[in-house]
Amino acid sequence: MYQVLIFAAILAAAMLVGLMATLLSVMRAMWRGQADDDAARNLQDFLRHAATNRILSTLTIIPIACSIALGFLGAPTAAKYACAMTAGGVFLTGFFLWTAVFNLPIYTTVSRWDLATTPADVRSVISRFHRVNAVRLCAALIASGLFFLAA
Repeated sequence: MYQVLIFAAILAAAMLVGLMATLLSVMRAMWRGQADDDAARNLQDFLRHAATNRILSTLTIIPIACSIALGFLGAPTAAKYACAMTAGGVFLTGFFLWTAVFNLPIYTTVSRWDLATTPADVRSVISRFHRVNAVRLCAALIASGLFFLAA
């Protein structure tokens, strides 16, 4: 059971690393190259889908659930247990809670934009979106590495 939980945690956290890396490279470059009105419309459309995506929600819960289960089930060694618990803590605070505190207000702001006119804060919101996602990328990357060490 231990190996299954660790594998699931690594898989989910690593997939989120890929998503965050894509956001911070491909999507950033795309939105930077667009006019403000196009960038606003595309960000709003992207977030509307991302905020309700069940796959993304599931990927976000898996590392936390696996860490909780491992907390009760234990690990083959104390070092692996420490790595798994630290990974879960890093992911919980740096990805899950960070999303609730910093990303969800951005989602709310963007969802309220009336795109009949270009919102004045488009570029600042996109910039803030990328900054907060950089933290999520780091948290998912660190958690992935720690889960890997726990394997």
